[in-house]
Amino acid sequence: MRERRTIRIVPRRPITVALQKDGAPFAYGVVANISAGGACIWTNARLDPGRSVGLLLSFQRGSEPLDAEGVVVWGGAEREPSTQGLRYGLQWSGETPGPDDPLARMISASA
Repeated sequence: MRERRTIRIVPRRPITVALQKDGAPFAYGVVANISAGGACIWTNARLDPGRSVGLLLSFQRGSEPLDAEGVVVWGGAEREPSTQGLRYGLQWSGETPGPDDPLARMISASA
């Protein structure tokens, strides 16, 4: 089994996500777990592995949503019976967020 490069966090409070295409939301979802390397999300949208996706992450009531870019690396083959949603693994585009990056701070605060 392959070891993970970053620790996954299951958020204590819901993190919602708006999936964006050309700057406008086309689908919504919920983050199942998140890390400095990426996120696992639940959504009803069909996403193809390899596809780049814009994300607008809302971490908690009152905070400003954060923009992120990710690439779909796995998932979506069939709906989960308990939620009727599709589950996807996304890897953040670009470099892994550093400790001073707003996304990294919000991930840490979600633990």
